[in-house]
Amino acid sequence: MEAREIRKDELDKLIEFYQLHLFDVKDDPLAEPEVVDRIWNKIQNSENFAVLGVFDKDTLMASCSIIIVPNLTRGCRPYALIENIATHRKYRRKGYGKANLLYAAKYAEEKGCYKAMFMTGHLNPKVEKFCNAAGFEGGEKMAYIKRWDY
Repeated sequence: MEAREIRKDELDKLIEFYQLHLFDVKDDPLAEPEVVDRIWNKIQNSENFAVLGVFDKDTLMASCSIIIVPNLTRGCRPYALIENIATHRKYRRKGYGKANLLYAAKYAEEKGCYKAMFMTGHLNPKVEKFCNAAGFEGGEKMAYIKRWDY
């Protein structure tokens, strides 16, 4: 098992992974290839954004996106936001998702973050146990969301 940033040349593998394994997401259709490439280049060239993955041999087993947000409080230490957390459907409950979140937390810590956060819409005891096993605690804050449909 290897945890690392998704490389620039692994975009096709990541897109396929999202389409097959991003849990219960009713998403918009994939954008045109030139838009996807432009966004991927922006991600790859940013020091504040990364897509992380856990691989077993050449197979992407789990992934998440992480944003390192510059901050003027907390001694100007940044914080991290984690999103798009997913694990390969055939290999859930095998430790890949936990390894993914542990790596994201380590990544944030190495970037000097004072905290890392993510939200989930899956509110059941198994998800809470999974989050806690990776060192993330719920109940500290409340999330409020505003969405736009285009």
